[in-house]
Amino acid sequence: MERIIEYRQLVYIITLFLLVQFLGLLIVFYFLPPVVAVPAQQQAPSSFNAIWFFLYVLAGTLFLLLLFRFYHGNAIYVIIEGVIVVIASFYLFLIILGSIFPNQAAVPEVVAAAIGLPALLMYAKYKKPWLRNEVAMIASMGAGIVLGFLPFTVTFAFMLIIAAYDYVAVFVTKHMLALGRQAVDRNMALLVGSSEIELIPRSYLSKGSIKEIKKMLANTKIRNRQIKQAIKQGSFPVPTQTALGTGDLTMPLMLAVSAYFSFTSYFLAVVIAVGASAGLVFTMYLLKKYKIGLPAIPPLFSFISIALGLSFIARDAYKISLLLLMLGFLVIGLMVFTTRRVASQHGRSIF
Repeated sequence: MERIIEYRQLVYIITLFLLVQFLGLLIVFYFLPPVVAVPAQQQAPSSFNAIWFFLYVLAGTLFLLLLFRFYHGNAIYVIIEGVIVVIASFYLFLIILGSIFPNQAAVPEVVAAAIGLPALLMYAKYKKPWLRNEVAMIASMGAGIVLGFLPFTVTFAFMLIIAAYDYVAVFVTKHMLALGRQAVDRNMALLVGSSEIELIPRSYLSKGSIKEIKKMLANTKIRNRQIKQAIKQGSFPVPTQTALGTGDLTMPLMLAVSAYFSFTSYFLAVVIAVGASAGLVFTMYLLKKYKIGLPAIPPLFSFISIALGLSFIARDAYKISLLLLMLGFLVIGLMVFTTRRVASQHGRSIF
């Protein structure tokens, strides 16, 4: 039963990821011919722009960490979440509506609708908190598509830097885990996830799991009569949670869209999306095996690099292929080694 719950959540997260990647690409393929991105790419002449983007990410993360530490209200977080969602989703709606209504006379109405629809999304999420995943997915698609207007060298370098940062932020400083917990607790549309409470019979649980659950229940006031009755009958309430940040959704889509624009290639865009999907499956395998919080972007980036390396072999670009394959396998090895070491040091959770 434990594994059924676990697999169900992992499949759900992978499904959301696939929807963002392939639905985002379908929107780009249908509404944006590659020629549209040429002027925007010409304005970003060097991969050093990736460093500036990383500094923006770092500044935003530092701001949120300080805010979480010193501000314990709710209003500012609602405003920040709303601004992020509206800005990211605005471009997605602008692209779609602008293609449906290409008449220049309709531009003011299209812009107004592109602002109003994300605002309505946030209002709906405020009224119906369970819409968090859908709102986060729409915002991730918008951000991924817009960042994809940058040249491929910039987006690739940016994702490489973010992969290194994600590794450090989860395994070394651990501040990304703290940010994730805050986002989950406040139900912010900065991640997609699945949270459940399952009643599991004692016979399905290991002795270690029962010990952990009893310790948790000793510090928890349970008011639900059905749960109280189930505990008396020998079952235990087991909280389960799996989450994936919007950055993990945005980065692969950004790179796929950039490849489509830069190389005028549907094939490379799909290769990147498939590689990223394999990277997420690998991440979920590590998560299931070692039961600890993991950075998702390093394995996503590594499998994207391997997928690109294999595709470039067919193009006789052997030097680039070898570099990408070495980079990909190096990151995979580093992730596995670090994950095993951290898991052995800190033990495992209920699942």
